[in-house]
Order: sequence, then structure tokens, then C-alpha cells
Amino acid sequence: MASLRITPPLLWTAGTIWPPVCIVIVAARFATRKAQRARFGPDDWLTLPALALVLGMAATILAATAERGTGYPTPKPAPGTELTASSHPQTAFMAITLLQLSALAFIKLSCMLFYYRIFRKGTHRAFEIVIHVINALIVIWGFGFFFSFLFACKTHFDYFWTNLENQLKCPLDLSKIDLSLSISDVIMDVIILVFPIPLVLRLQMSTTNKVAVLAIFALGALAIAASATRLAIIVQELNVEFAAAADQDFVSTDALYFMYIEACFALCAVCLPSLSGALKLKGVQNLIDGFSAAFSNISRSSLRSRGSNNSAKKHERLNSAHSENPHSRSGSEHNSQFASRAETERDLEMYPLPKDKVITVTSRIEQNSSNE
Repeated sequence: MASLRITPPLLWTAGTIWPPVCIVIVAARFATRKAQRARFGPDDWLTLPALALVLGMAATILAATAERGTGYPTPKPAPGTELTASSHPQTAFMAITLLQLSALAFIKLSCMLFYYRIFRKGTHRAFEIVIHVINALIVIWGFGFFFSFLFACKTHFDYFWTNLENQLKCPLDLSKIDLSLSISDVIMDVIILVFPIPLVLRLQMSTTNKVAVLAIFALGALAIAASATRLAIIVQELNVEFAAAADQDFVSTDALYFMYIEACFALCAVCLPSLSGALKLKGVQNLIDGFSAAFSNISRSSLRSRGSNNSAKKHERLNSAHSENPHSRSGSEHNSQFASRAETERDLEMYPLPKDKVITVTSRIEQNSSNE
């Protein structure tokens, strides 16, 4: 992790691409639920504040990058001002930490309430108790760490974005709080990801469908990977030897970048199971059929064009060979005449003249002449 450097292009890309992606996915979730004529539940509504907080994180990253506060090396302070020099990445780090804490709490609650809505029928009473216990832990986790960060320096909120000297006055160690937050976040994400696996395996469906359902939840593993990366960065930052040689602004940038990526992946993952029902809608099926028909027509036309090109090349080679040899051309004309005559005789053999009808017509003519 020592060589990891999150540069401004990565920050600009993440800050501009993820917001529209998250907006589209959350909007598609509500559109799918409405098309299914299903009532919006708490798990649906909780994605809206989570989306607003993710957008706030993106705005913070873009603003800090525009001011050269993130993604750039630490400027060298003047001699004697190491403790009083301001830290711009620390300002963005604290803002994103508070925003991410709230966003992850809403996302985790939305995920657990989704499990409750889907699996509560036909399950034991213990299932509901476990759901409520996990929800209570999520609420305590969110409020606890949010206010621990917010009041780490009591009411001196300006200590967070002024200088290192003021941060050292805080009674609570922010690095230890951040480490506890990262460890508990990874543990809770693993619990939430593993929780539905036994319930899905108990469903009466084929193994292929079970694997497909579990694959939908697998996107949450990407959020866990981002959270684990952030944890590794924080652990490395607490290493005294690493901290002495590392660029602190780059380290803070790496941490806030993966905090943002984790929130984006988590928001998309919590909406993906609801979007799976969109494939069963008639309009979506018609759209998919239209695309498949269009691609099949394109492939057929390409195959036909290739076949016509190949046949044209064969005719050109034959014509060139006949033009070079006149005897072969006369022979080919004779052969073509013979072939046409043979085809005519074959047609006559396959389709003989209706002799019976000719006889019948002749007899009718003789009868008419005798009557006259």
C-alpha cells in the first residue's frame, strides 16, 4: 500500500461518474417497484438519504481537488511552522467521514429491512429477532461513531481543519476512532453479506437460480473490498516508521477515496436485488427482444454479405480462367447447352404431358361432330 497514490484524475473521474450512476440505479429501483404495483417500503425510502449523502461526498471530493487539497503532495511548510500549518485534506477527510458514516448506516438498514421484507414469510420467529438485533446494532454503530468524530475535540470544531497543533489538543485520538470504525465496518459488512445465504439455500428453486440470486448479493463484496482497503491504509498510517516517510496528504487522500468508493458500491449493491424484478416486466422484455432481434439481423446481413463476396470472387476466378483458355470456353458453352438440354428432358420426364385429358377432349370433339 505504500506505493498507492490516488491522483487528481482518479478523483475527478470518481467524483463525476459515480453520482449519475447512483442516481440512475436508485431511480430505477423506484421505477421497478412502481411498475410492479408494489408499495414502497422503508428499505426503499432509506436509499434516498443515502443517495443525498453520497452526492455530498462527491461534491466534497470535487471541491477539495479543485482547491488542490486532495490528490497532491503535502506542501513543505516554512521552518518552525510544522504544527501551525493548515491541513486541507484533513478538512475534506472529516467532512467525508461524517457523510460516509451516515450514508453507510442508511444503506445497512435498507439492506436488513429488504431481507425482512423478502424472507419474513415462512421463517421462524427467531429470524425477526435477529433482524431487529442487527438493526439496533447498526443504529448504535452509526450514532456512536458519528458523535465520537463530531465531538472528538468537544465543541472546538475548527480544530479539525486548522492545524496539527489544534488537533493534538483533542481529548480523543481520532486515528484510534478511525481504526475502530474501519474494523467494525468490515465485520458488519461481512455479517450482512453472509446473512441471506442460508435463507436463499432453503428456497425451493433450482441450483442455477440459487447461484444467480446469490450472485446479485455478491456486489456487496466489492464494498467490503473497498472497506478492507481503507482499513489497510489506516493500519499502515498508524505505523510509526511508515508515517515518518509517507506523504500525509496522499495517505489522507487514499483513505477518503476508498471511503467514497465503498459508499457508492454499497448503495448500488443494496438496490440491485430490487432491480432483478425489472427483467420480468413486459416493457423491459420487449426492449431486450428488440435489441436481440436487431443484433441477429446485423449478424445475418454480415453473413450474407460475406457469402455474396465469396461467390463473386469464385465467379471472377472462373471467368478469368475461361477467358485465358478459348478451347475451354467453347467446351463450356457446349457443356452448358448439353446441360440445358438434359435439364429439359429431365423436366419432361418428371412432369409428363396429361395424355388422359387430351384423349377426353378429342372424344368430346368427335361426339359434337357426329351430332351435327
